[in-house]
Amino acid sequence: MCTRDLESKLYGGFVGDLFLYTAPTIGLFAGAIASVAFPLPGGEFKMISYTLIGLGIGLLVKTFVMFPNFEQAPETDILTLMGDPYASPLRAQPAKLKGELIGRGDAGYAFGSDLKLQDPSGLLFLRYASRFGPIGNALFGMKKVNSLIGMQVHSLGWFRRGVAPWMDLIQLESQNETKVNSYHRFGSFVTSGVMIIVGIGLLFIV
Repeated sequence: MCTRDLESKLYGGFVGDLFLYTAPTIGLFAGAIASVAFPLPGGEFKMISYTLIGLGIGLLVKTFVMFPNFEQAPETDILTLMGDPYASPLRAQPAKLKGELIGRGDAGYAFGSDLKLQDPSGLLFLRYASRFGPIGNALFGMKKVNSLIGMQVHSLGWFRRGVAPWMDLIQLESQNETKVNSYHRFGSFVTSGVMIIVGIGLLFIV
C-alpha cells in the first residue's frame, strides 16, 4: 500500500472514530430536529420522546460498532495485534489469545477486576465487566482473581489500542476449565433499549 493510500485510510479512520464517539450526541440532536420537523400534539413531552429515541439509537449504533461480531475471531498473538496501524480505542478487533495470567491490572488492589495476560510476544491488559456494574466487578476482583493468577488461559475479546493496549474480555477459560464470562455490551444495550422503549411509550401515552 502506498503512502498516500495509507494516509487516506488513517484520516478516514479518524473521521470514523470521531463520528462513532459522537453518535449518541448526533442521535440526540437528530431527535430534537425530528420533533420540530414532524411535530405531534403534546409539546415538550413529544420533544423528549424524540430525543430519547434518537439518543438511544445513537448509543445502540455506537455499541454495535465498538463491539462487533466475535464469532469468527481469529487466533493470534499480542505482537500481531499491536502491529495493526489502524487499531484504535473505539474500533475493536475480535481476537483469541492464549497465555499466562501474571497479575492484576492494578497491582495490589484487592478489588481490581482487570488482569495482565502475557504470551511469548508481549503483555496485554484484560478488562472484565460484570452485568452488575462496579459492584459485580469488585466482587469478581475480591473472590475470583487470585485463583486465576498464574494460570494458562484462553481468552476471547475485543482488542483495542490507546496509550496502552488492552482487550475487552468476552470469555476466559483457564487450564482447570474455569470459565469467566464478561459483559461489556450489556449495560449499553440495556440503556439504549430503555431509552428507545420509553421514548416510543411517550409518543403514545402523553
